[in-house]
Amino acid sequence: SIADVIRTCLGPRAMLKMLMDPMGGICMTNDGNAILREITVQHPAAKSLIEVARTQDEEVGDG
Repeated sequence: SIADVIRTCLGPRAMLKMLMDPMGGICMTNDGNAILREITVQHPAAKSLIEVARTQDEEVGDG
């Protein structure tokens, strides 16, 4: 689930996630929005959650 992916990126013990792009490049980040942009989901509620996160990042940024 989305919570399982994002959970370890939050708080004082936040860990980085390793993302691989289609060309094979690797990016390491703990930015939840960056991670959500890269994952593919099928469930409509999950798609809505990702869209809300994207909108919030555009409006107010990370903080």
